Amino acid sequence: MEKVFNVAIVGAHDEEFQRIKEGLVSAQFEASLSITQAEVSSLQDQSGDIDLMIYCQEEGPAGADRVPMFVNKTIFVTSCYEKDLLAEAFKKGAAYVLFRPVYRAELLPAIRNVFFFLKKYRDANLSDVAVLAFLKGVVDSGVSVIDPVASPFKPSGHFYPDVLKLSGELENENAYLEALSERGFFVRQLRNRVRLCSVCESYQVNYREVCPVCSSLDIVRGQMIHHFQCGHVDSLEAFRQGADFVCPKCEKQLRHIGIDYEKPADYFKCSNCQAINPEPVIELECLVCGFVCQPGETVEKNIYSYELTEQAMEAVRSGKIGGVDLAALLYDHHTKLHNKQYFELELKRELIRTKRYHSCFTLALARIEHIERVQKNSPDRVVWYVNTLFKALSQDLRDLDTTCVWDAQTLGIILVETDFDGAVMAVKRIHKAIEGLEYLYDIQRPEVTFSVVQGDATHETPDQLVSLAMADLTNA
Repeated sequence: MEKVFNVAIVGAHDEEFQRIKEGLVSAQFEASLSITQAEVSSLQDQSGDIDLMIYCQEEGPAGADRVPMFVNKTIFVTSCYEKDLLAEAFKKGAAYVLFRPVYRAELLPAIRNVFFFLKKYRDANLSDVAVLAFLKGVVDSGVSVIDPVASPFKPSGHFYPDVLKLSGELENENAYLEALSERGFFVRQLRNRVRLCSVCESYQVNYREVCPVCSSLDIVRGQMIHHFQCGHVDSLEAFRQGADFVCPKCEKQLRHIGIDYEKPADYFKCSNCQAINPEPVIELECLVCGFVCQPGETVEKNIYSYELTEQAMEAVRSGKIGGVDLAALLYDHHTKLHNKQYFELELKRELIRTKRYHSCFTLALARIEHIERVQKNSPDRVVWYVNTLFKALSQDLRDLDTTCVWDAQTLGIILVETDFDGAVMAVKRIHKAIEGLEYLYDIQRPEVTFSVVQGDATHETPDQLVSLAMADLTNA
C-alpha cells in the first residue's frame, strides 16, 4: 500500500517555503509527499486530509499570546526564543518547535517522527500481509527476543535495531511492537523505565536541586555544628575563627568533637534568600518545551523487550494470520483504555469473586465537568483535553485495576481488593494529580466529580452497581 503524506506549509514567505520544500523532496521518506503553501489566515481551514502542518510564525518580535491553536500535527517554526512562547506552543498542540534558521538536519528527523506515528502509516504496516512478512523476517533472522537499545536520538531514548534491520523505514517500532503484542504475537518483559515531560512527552529532561523557599538554583552544601553546652546549632563557617571553633552564641571554644560538639548533618544554604534547609527540593525542567514541574508530575514510560509467542510461530508455519484479534475487542487504542464491553465483564467477575470469596472491590466513576465550555471555547482541542484528563486519571492506578471510557466525559475505574475507605484515598490522590495539570488551565481548569461505590454480595448485577454509582454522580 502506497503511503501519501499531505503537508501544508503555513505562513512561510516564498524563499522559506522553497527551502523547506526542497528539504522535504530531497529526503527519502519511503512515501509520496503532497506539499502545499498556505497563508496564516487559512490556518483553521487546514484540516481534513492534512497529515502535517509546518507553521512558520511571522519573523520579528512575537509573544506567547500570538501562538494559535493547532488542529493538525504541527511543527512550529519561529524566530522568537522566549521560554514562555516555547511552552505555549506545546500547550497548543505543537509536536516540535524549531528556531530559524531551520536546518535540514533538524527538520527532517522531526518530520519523520510525525509521519511514522500517523494512523495511516500504522494501519498500512498492521495489515495481515505486512504483519506476516514481519514475523517471518524475525523468525528467519534467528531472533526470538527483540531487545531495546538506548539511543539519545529516538523519541523515548530507545530503539529496536532488530526491527530496523527488517523494516528500515519503521520509526515507530515501539508502537508497532506494542500493537503486535496486543494481538498475541509477542510477550513483553520490562527492561527499562524513562520519565517523560507531561506536556511534550520528551525524555530530554533535567533534574536539578533548588531552594525550597525561593526556588533559586544558587544553593551550596555545608556542614552543621551542634554545641552541646549551650545547644546552639549553626553552620561550620559561623563557628570558625581562624583555626579554632568558637560558639557564636556563648563564645566558648569547642575543642573535642563528641565531647564539646557534634556535626549532625549537612545543610543547604541559599545564596539568594539565605535560607538554611536540610534538603533541597528536586524539580524537573524539560529541555524541549521548557516546562518545569515536580518529578512526580512526569509521565512514566516502560521500555520492554518482546519475545515471539507460539501464536506467532504458528502464523509463520501456516502462512496466515489466524484467530480473533482479542485486543481490538477489549482495548481502545485511541484512549489507551479498555472498552466498555470488557469493563462490564470485569465488573461481573469481581461481583462473583466477592460473593464466593468475600473479597472486596470498589467501582469509581470520574466525570469531567464543564465540557460544554471547552466545546464552545476550544472546539478543536476538546478531544485532546478529555483524553489528557483520562490519561491523568488512570496513570497512577495499579496494574490489576481496570479503567474504561464509560461515556464521552466519564471514566470508569474498578479498584480491586480495595474497600470504600481505600478507594476514597485513591480518589484523593487522583484529584490532587488533576489539580496539578496547570497547562490545561488556558483551555479550562480541570474539575472532576467522583462517585465511589463498594461492591458487595447485595449487588446482583453489574448494572445495579453502575446505577448506584451514576446516581451518586448525579447527586454530587
